[in-house]
Amino acid sequence: MFLAEAGYRILKEFLSLTITVFPYFILGTAFGAFLEVYLKPKFALKFFHRGTSSVINASILGALLPGCSCATIPMAQGLREKGARLGAVGSFIMVSPLLSPHTAVLTCALLGWRFTLARIIFSLTGAIILGVILNHLEKRRVKGFILQGSLLNDAPGLCSDGCKPRKKSFLKSFLSIIKDLSKYFLLGVFIASLLTVFIPEEAIPKYIGSSGAFAYLAAVLVGIPLYVCEGEEIPITLALLKLGLGTGPAFSFLLGSVGTCIPTMIMAQKVIGRKPTLFYIFYWVVFAIGSGLLFSLF
Repeated sequence: MFLAEAGYRILKEFLSLTITVFPYFILGTAFGAFLEVYLKPKFALKFFHRGTSSVINASILGALLPGCSCATIPMAQGLREKGARLGAVGSFIMVSPLLSPHTAVLTCALLGWRFTLARIIFSLTGAIILGVILNHLEKRRVKGFILQGSLLNDAPGLCSDGCKPRKKSFLKSFLSIIKDLSKYFLLGVFIASLLTVFIPEEAIPKYIGSSGAFAYLAAVLVGIPLYVCEGEEIPITLALLKLGLGTGPAFSFLLGSVGTCIPTMIMAQKVIGRKPTLFYIFYWVVFAIGSGLLFSLF
């Protein structure tokens, strides 16, 4: 009886979460296909292939585009296909769900200017630092940290003399990205559904409902695996503050809950590889906790 009820709840949550997230995934896929088909190779190499500037450009682009963490990966796939460096792709994946014009406005409206300013500064700074580290590892040719097509001579769309590059159609590119990422997307949503069913809502205030040192780690461990729609993290953070959670742990939860999630982690392996994804997850934990600790000092 219990198994049947649990199975029903998981299926219901899976369908609900899929319906909620799938439109963002499709929009992200469409934008990724647009980048792959219409972004000029020379333009991509100029802005997304040159050291630290590529990381800064990718971070700014990610901050200006609306999109949840699940929509970010298909867009990052489009950048990768155009020869963007590992650091540029990584920083884009990190900052895109964290920042957008409308989330900045909503954060200011509900949480105030301090949270908003900190969100902008920490998100951009954190993404740039991540990108610089990944670019350094790629430049040193550390095993597992080299994207196929990330070097100038291998960049898609650029051919040596005498060859004629074949250009994908938008539909073909769109379907290709869907084929590459959909199974990872569905697996991620299923795992997120399991977490949602078996981690009750009251667990969030219960386990991170204090301002002690453990609250920062708990805020990140609870926030990062769950899927939270872009904008949804703001009223949840406000509710946690009203329950007495300190501003530092609340800020850690704000960043961790929306910045990444299980579906993103699973799909990211397809785009940037396993080792960079593991490093990305480790970096996220340190970043979210560190951001909360620093924010609590001001």
